[in-house]
Amino acid sequence: MFRQNAWLARIFLAALPVSAMADPLPPGARTPAPQQIMAAYMGKTAIWTENCEGGIYFGPNNQARAWCAQNNTSLGAGKWSVDAYGRMCHELTWYWPNNGRAGRSAGESSCIQHVVDRFDRVWRNYPGQTDWWPVKGDPNLVRGYTFRDEISATQRKLGI
Repeated sequence: MFRQNAWLARIFLAALPVSAMADPLPPGARTPAPQQIMAAYMGKTAIWTENCEGGIYFGPNNQARAWCAQNNTSLGAGKWSVDAYGRMCHELTWYWPNNGRAGRSAGESSCIQHVVDRFDRVWRNYPGQTDWWPVKGDPNLVRGYTFRDEISATQRKLGI
């Protein structure tokens, strides 16, 4: 009976989508040095695939820029930072066309928790989730300023 149950459990787990199998807190997890987190993000764009087709760029001097194809006349500009507790936060002001001028509103601050495992690999946890994801190798975190041209064009149109 035990073998049959183990076999059924393996079939069930194999049938689950990969995203359904959560990674628990990595073994030996501890708070990383802020420099470890900064090195993982600086000079990269986090691609937003759902309902946006855009992303946020984590630039030098802690500048952050965001843009979405679905609302391509708007952009987000602000700062990103890392605290001593392993949180990487960004705060953006959103700009959009408003009667020939740029309207603006402060967005909410958004933070992602980070830890490093016993091998010094950086992992992240998004707000409201229990899963932990490795930062290195994430296909949605790409080197470079992916939407630079789109953001520059939007800035010119808005006069900012």
